[in-house]
Amino acid sequence: MSLERLKRTQPHIAERLNEELEKNVVPQSIMFLGPSFSSRMSGAIELALNLLGEEEHYQALDVNDLIILSNRNHSLRLKALRNAFAAARNQKTWNMLLHETRLLLLSYHSALSQSGDKDTFKLAGDLSDLLYSYKSDMSQSEIDKFISDYDKALNALLNSSKKKSGFTIDQIRDVQAFLQLESKRGKAVILENIEDVTVGAMNSLLKLLEEPMDKAYLILISKDQSRILDTILSRVRKYEFNAIDSALTQGFILDSFFKKSSLSLEEFFYTQAGFDSDKLKSYVDSFFEKSFVRREHQYYEDLNELNSFLEEFDTYSLFMRALYEKVQEKALYSHDTRAMKVLKSLTTMNIDSSVYNQNKKIMIDRVERSLRFE
Repeated sequence: MSLERLKRTQPHIAERLNEELEKNVVPQSIMFLGPSFSSRMSGAIELALNLLGEEEHYQALDVNDLIILSNRNHSLRLKALRNAFAAARNQKTWNMLLHETRLLLLSYHSALSQSGDKDTFKLAGDLSDLLYSYKSDMSQSEIDKFISDYDKALNALLNSSKKKSGFTIDQIRDVQAFLQLESKRGKAVILENIEDVTVGAMNSLLKLLEEPMDKAYLILISKDQSRILDTILSRVRKYEFNAIDSALTQGFILDSFFKKSSLSLEEFFYTQAGFDSDKLKSYVDSFFEKSFVRREHQYYEDLNELNSFLEEFDTYSLFMRALYEKVQEKALYSHDTRAMKVLKSLTTMNIDSSVYNQNKKIMIDRVERSLRFE
């Protein structure tokens, strides 16, 4: 049976896809729907490699016929995996770090260089070269130096690409050109969180779906299909992922990080990366109390401190989610009509920030005013 990794997390989807693979009826346009940390990306990668006959390259993702435009918090995941590797220094933790780093680098595939920033692509190349320098028989001092060099190369790339959000119209054009290139087994493209892109980029994607090319596979990943054009939804076959149950999550954490934990996988990654979730809760409570309850202006120094905290791990979305839940609780249990208005504003601002790549500090200012004046 193929798709062994997906079988462990989403057995019903793995079974369905395996049947389609055996009958050679896997569609060229696919959508994986479900919450974050439900193995949508790992499943998409495993399926794409199967279709391309490159299953053995899952760990290193050294595949020329695959592009992944990932739209996720790479900083969080890579810091967590980097810390695990620095502590354990074994092949298992290296493989996880290598895989996630290569996943990031496939957003800088050479086929996308025409529409990309040259300096950022150069930094991606530097990080890629560094990965190839790692050897399993390195001494402890050599591993120390490698980790230091990795940190510098990764931070340089992440800082250079901070202002970028979901994929662009130009990138879709590059993807189309890439899919038209000849290949023995075909080509595959994975687009993550497509709900977080502009309508213009979605329209470009629609044109690509309307005229599928021979042996070209497109796998879309989404957690909110309500924000995707109906014309796109009608042209893909959907596979719905469930949240991974706690027993499986705890087993993965113990097996991969050698720690027992009752946290969700997302919460564990934040903790492993060094993120202080208690401090976030304190910021959310204080922000809500001062802006919404007392309708007082946040001090400039307090906003600067908050932004610095959120920037370190790129956790603005986590702050917005926690604040939304705080306001939602007020709206539901107190039947507060003002809270209902604020909820609508927060939803709009969060979408605008993702889609139009709004400056996060400006977003926090807008949120603060909304809580005070709605």
